[in-house]
Amino acid sequence: MPYNALKEAHIGGWEVAFVLLIVGYILYRLGKAKAGKIVHMLLRLMIVIILVSGLWMLFQYHASDFYFYVKGILAIITFGLMEMSLGRARRQDASLGFFIGALVVMVLVIMLGYRVFS
Repeated sequence: MPYNALKEAHIGGWEVAFVLLIVGYILYRLGKAKAGKIVHMLLRLMIVIILVSGLWMLFQYHASDFYFYVKGILAIITFGLMEMSLGRARRQDASLGFFIGALVVMVLVIMLGYRVFS
């Protein structure tokens, strides 16, 4: 698979995941559990797409660059925070901290992907 196709799938996955996280959180907080569950499952699909495309690019094109390993670890932390925030929102537990944390780390990962810090 060409590098540009992987990169576009990866970037598009992050963009869609960002929107789905916000929409899913709002739906769960409004008490719309069924719609929230659908969005949550779509978010999980995006996570799989992001993971597969990211790992493929990492090991195919950037295996020697430590910078991308740090980005990958932060991405996995982001996925955990997203799951925790939506899971807690579904149960109507306190989840705002996890939600804000997920957004902050996600923005950091996206900025690392665009090499804002290097």
